[in-house]
Amino acid sequence: MPFCNVDFELEGENATSQLKKFTSSPVFEKYIGNPEPITAAIQSIRDSFSCSFFDEILDLNLLEQSISSKHNLDYQTLLLSYGVIIISERFSDTPPDVAEVITELNLLLDNCPDCPEKVSSLNLLSEYYHYNFRIEAAWKCIFFAASIGYSLGLHIASSKTWTMLVLQDALLCSVLGRPTSISCINAKLIGQLCDGWGQIAITLRESNELLLNLKSESCLEKAILLDMKCDDFIEKCKKKMYSSEKIENPAFVLVGYLKICIMAASRIKLLFPFFAEHRSIKAQLDENCSSLAGCLCGLFQLLVTSGLCSEGKKFPLRPHFFPAYCSTFQGFLLQFLYSSNELLRNSDETSNKTSSTFLPKDLGRASLVLPSLSATATLMEKYDLVMGKVTFCSFMADVFASFQALLNQKRLGTNRPNSVDTSREGRPFTPAMSGITSENSDNSSPLIMGDIADWITSCFSDGITHFYPSEQPP
Repeated sequence: MPFCNVDFELEGENATSQLKKFTSSPVFEKYIGNPEPITAAIQSIRDSFSCSFFDEILDLNLLEQSISSKHNLDYQTLLLSYGVIIISERFSDTPPDVAEVITELNLLLDNCPDCPEKVSSLNLLSEYYHYNFRIEAAWKCIFFAASIGYSLGLHIASSKTWTMLVLQDALLCSVLGRPTSISCINAKLIGQLCDGWGQIAITLRESNELLLNLKSESCLEKAILLDMKCDDFIEKCKKKMYSSEKIENPAFVLVGYLKICIMAASRIKLLFPFFAEHRSIKAQLDENCSSLAGCLCGLFQLLVTSGLCSEGKKFPLRPHFFPAYCSTFQGFLLQFLYSSNELLRNSDETSNKTSSTFLPKDLGRASLVLPSLSATATLMEKYDLVMGKVTFCSFMADVFASFQALLNQKRLGTNRPNSVDTSREGRPFTPAMSGITSENSDNSSPLIMGDIADWITSCFSDGITHFYPSEQPP
């Protein structure tokens, strides 16, 4: 049961006098007293292709109605309004001064009694911090929001507010490789809410818990079961997406790709730690890599055919695709690691027999060795079509460039660097080697001579990347 009386605290005698302090502040007058900024912020989110995602966190129509009737302004309206203004920064042509809005929101959070809107505003603030690489701040917001949610009893109710908070926590934990800050959930309730996002939250939580406990005897079996669960979700999502009357609506399809990309990337992350030791799952991991490549192909094709991107109008992928962007980035990074490992392994086996070149010149044979390379090659063709039309962060662009270099070497049969160390014989071939120099090797040459970004060689630990960029995207 909740440990606070929300209505009493929000409507008590002191609430009105405290609220006046915030409705007379310069920030309020600038962004809400003058309704144009908040109205523009709401509209910018409505116009975004991830609008339906934010619609699950708060009701934009209801918020707009509350703002229109100025006599009805309350703590809840202020909390959500400032959260919306902060999020709108990534979509607005003339972004607000977010720093002053965040300061005002923090003051409001410190003085406002606990309520569901407080949880939602903290969720939005966490999303903003995550988007801007302020990870610790995002983490603190989630923890604070979860504490409030518990006190309100949201974790035992059928609550969209709680479901979207669990999702935000799961996405952040999945990317960072940290344990969840939300321990008590009702999986049956959450899994049925928020148009599939609840099910994604539950699956990501289960996947992250497994990846944090890889020494468990049953972890491989659990990984395979979770992989099947992800695959089942993807198929249902595709069926819903392609059978809907909204299939002609690019925003609707893009949200479908958001969900599919998260789960496709999760499938790679689930099996990646095991493929070196358990070679029997290599075929499934390779299929999962093909699945993610195929999803990205569909996304790029959508951007081109719908006219969302062009030479004169670049599509900012990260702002609109952010709920899935980090997961997709990590999944694709691990896919590159897997591909480079397997091709290097194959070249080692070939070199021992024939002293042949670095990578097989026969593309048909290379595809037999690694079928996912065919899907990746198709993806790179789509990537070429959207280059200059879609804005990627520098890190995502580096992974695409590295994959392109890998495929070019495969096509050209580039000679293997003479300095590549062959003293690995007898040592376990671990994913952490990435086809790049291991700590035990005397070799200083990377797999792809000079064509791979330096950060890619240093962002892995025990085969699982917990890398998170610290620089701002371009």
